[in-house]
Amino acid sequence: MEDRAPVVSPTEQSSTTTSAIRHEGRGAWVLTAYGLSGLALFGVLAYFFSDFIAH
Repeated sequence: MEDRAPVVSPTEQSSTTTSAIRHEGRGAWVLTAYGLSGLALFGVLAYFFSDFIAH
């Protein structure tokens, strides 16, 4: 019986789950936007480069 998890009431459980959520700062979103923009730009450049090579 010692390996059983402790019983947590629903009110305690909801308060612990909301406090466990971690929010990223603005810097993470800026880096994500730059990363996605860079991938899009790379895709456009790769398309035009392959089109140039094909002709």
